[in-house]
Amino acid sequence: MLSHVEHQPRNKERCVAWLRYVEPLFNGVGLVLLAHFRRIFPLFFKWMQADDDETVLLVLFNSSLRFMRLVDELATLHKEAALRRSREEIRNLVIRKLILLHQCKGLQFEVAWGKHRDDPNLATIAPSLSERRSTMVRINLIAAFTI
Repeated sequence: MLSHVEHQPRNKERCVAWLRYVEPLFNGVGLVLLAHFRRIFPLFFKWMQADDDETVLLVLFNSSLRFMRLVDELATLHKEAALRRSREEIRNLVIRKLILLHQCKGLQFEVAWGKHRDDPNLATIAPSLSERRSTMVRINLIAAFTI
């Protein structure tokens, strides 16, 4: 299915159909989807520049759903890292990814993280996110006054 879309990325009918009906597949495949990111993201980038509004809206809408899923998967990975030998490395990398997502997405991240906020297994992440948030606010204020 992905190959058909890759061969004709500008075909509006295929693009719209793929974007409309791919979400259940993404949910079913789970983390195996990561293996195909290098093929999927170039398509999304092309479609964000499409001439028709329907394609652009579908790409943007699907991106927000995948963002919520990414935050969920990272939270799960952080909890499951307790069972691995490299738990500290995994947890540190997950926290770095969550901080980056928090910096990039702000309010959208806050909404996605809201359901994990009270999880006692993720309590160690909260200080990192709030510390990074206050640092970003200070940096933004400094940048605003120097411009």
